Amino acid sequence: MSNHVDLPPHLQKRYGVHKSAWWAYVTILLLVASLLGLVIYTNYRSVKPSIAGELTTFTVTKGAVQINWKIQRPTGKTIYCAIRAQDRAKTDVGYAIVEIAGQNDQEIVTYELRTNGKAVLAEVLGCGPTQNLRVPPANFPPGLQIPDQPWPGIAPTP
Repeated sequence: MSNHVDLPPHLQKRYGVHKSAWWAYVTILLLVASLLGLVIYTNYRSVKPSIAGELTTFTVTKGAVQINWKIQRPTGKTIYCAIRAQDRAKTDVGYAIVEIAGQNDQEIVTYELRTNGKAVLAEVLGCGPTQNLRVPPANFPPGLQIPDQPWPGIAPTP
């Protein structure tokens, strides 16, 4: 006897050997579900491309930081990016949410972020479709005047 199916029927019943291949049905069901999930995920990603911002360069001048960053977004969609400049103590000296009108799906954006001190670091915290971004809030020391930002930037309110 090479396998359990070759046993006589009374022994198959006694030892719980069944001829049904339930495991084959489960495997096929899992493969179909995985394939369906992959197709849905792929279609979702192609219909709704991600929004992203990546810092390319920054130049520190007296009272400002010129920030250049690359954005990716759906063509024609207006997006918002949060940027900040910090001093040596890692406290904010400049912070703005910049509105970027929709044109190309990828482009380089330049913005002059006004600061109230000497900056040593500039960051693009994140980009999204609304001004309500999930990024760290402004971290200005208490009592410090937050610098107004030129349009299309919006300075945080204390």
